[in-house]
Amino acid sequence: MIEIVKKHRKTIFFVVVIVIIANIFNILAPYLLKIIIDEFAKSKVIASIISILVWYVLLRISIIITQYVKDRTTNKLSNDMLGDLRKAIFDKLVVMKMNTFTKFQSSDLYTRLTVDAENTKTLFSDNIPIILNDVLYIVFIMIAMIVIDMKLAIIGIASVLVIAIYSFFIMKKLRKSSRLTTTKRDLENQQYSESYNKSKLTRFFHLEKKNMRKVNQLLDEELKSRYHYINLNSLLWPASVFLEAVGIYAIVYYVLNIETTISLGTVYIFLYYIKQVFTPLREVFDQLEEIQTAQVSLERIDTVLSIREKEDIKKGQKIEKLEGNIEFKDVTFSYGKKEILQKVSFKIQKGEKVALVGKTGAGKTTITNILMRLYPIKSGEVMLDGYSIKDISIESVRNHITYISQNAYVFKDTIRRNILLEREDISDEEILEIMKDIGAMPLLDRLENGLDEMVTINKLSKGELQIIAFIRAIVHKANIYIFDEPTSNIDLRTEKMIQSIIDKISKTSTVIIIAHRLATIQNVDKILKVENGKVIVEQDEFY
Repeated sequence: MIEIVKKHRKTIFFVVVIVIIANIFNILAPYLLKIIIDEFAKSKVIASIISILVWYVLLRISIIITQYVKDRTTNKLSNDMLGDLRKAIFDKLVVMKMNTFTKFQSSDLYTRLTVDAENTKTLFSDNIPIILNDVLYIVFIMIAMIVIDMKLAIIGIASVLVIAIYSFFIMKKLRKSSRLTTTKRDLENQQYSESYNKSKLTRFFHLEKKNMRKVNQLLDEELKSRYHYINLNSLLWPASVFLEAVGIYAIVYYVLNIETTISLGTVYIFLYYIKQVFTPLREVFDQLEEIQTAQVSLERIDTVLSIREKEDIKKGQKIEKLEGNIEFKDVTFSYGKKEILQKVSFKIQKGEKVALVGKTGAGKTTITNILMRLYPIKSGEVMLDGYSIKDISIESVRNHITYISQNAYVFKDTIRRNILLEREDISDEEILEIMKDIGAMPLLDRLENGLDEMVTINKLSKGELQIIAFIRAIVHKANIYIFDEPTSNIDLRTEKMIQSIIDKISKTSTVIIIAHRLATIQNVDKILKVENGKVIVEQDEFY
């Protein structure tokens, strides 16, 4: 975040200067009216008054212009910073190591990109500019009071301080009441959600009255909290007006009874300043609460941006071709303190079709994640064609491995672009030839735009999306294919087509299939059963 602020430091400095100038103009405008009043009271010279009035009009026009420039610059600055911030967060996520990436919930990362980034934008577009503007305005008012008349300034500043202290006290109480109301509302939402999601259970076990009692109690508590907030808020304005009136009375009393030589214009400007100071005071306290929210968002964003480690995919030995020989030697791996694999050893020869089987959570997907260098191992060695996987660049490893999960990864784009994934050396003819070879042309024939059809869930079934993922895998011509439950959640006809595709791929490449279903691993060369952190090699038995 500091880097983004540094990038826009010139604009930020310009905004600060504009705010200062705008506040000086706002202080000078009533001062010119003071001069007009004093001139009229002394000489009633119309020409002199008109000249000062012209300056007053010009000053007002200047105020409008500076306000426009300030608002436009501030909004542009906040939008630019929002764009830079979102880009910085996303860029960080893209290069983050997988073992760091998985420490975050997807919803948390999405919140950082959206809500937290938007709160930060509000900080720079609203919160800070408003506080800066209001604080400067109050300070300039006090300075102007001191310059015009020191004795009246003491009365005026004392009035401002009393109003500020009282407003601070009430706003603190209001914040506490507002948080309590929010807490009660969150509890209500939880109860609403629970009642909705368990509506059948509620009806079967006759829990309607119990749920109504719980919700009604929460509603009553929230209502009490809201009444408390209303009562406190209703005290803020009248009490502030009363304190303001006391300050005005003190000034008038001083002028009429103690210092009778003070000009009418001076009295006017002091009364004007005291009346004007209440609104910015309240705004400052309002913005301070919002800044607390923005501060939380900044801290959440900083947890991502402060991560210095990144995945350097080019570091290591570049291998132009890997045949597909795989060996695990005493590999141990753990997620945090939980050990998943314990000294796992096995070999897969190039061109073999191997099944990984075992209970859910046994470590089947972990083995393939290690092979794709998504996670580092704790100890042991993983070999590819005799090379230690640690010595080969991540880019080289992943260039030779294709992974297909049970949920097809597709983007909101055309079928062609989903298959190519930015590759420009693959022609439409190659794609169509593969589709004909695997019997997928009926899928293309029924689509109006062919390869230019946009991929959407409504147009294509899960099986058809899976076929697109398989075509993509074949087109990219890897030496090692990893299929994670490739035939789950699809119909029998599509399953047979995919089985046929896997059989064709396995003729020229090493194939690893993670599976639970017997049909998925028929005709494999080897079965690796993962159990209790170990791998047992089997040949003819499905677990």
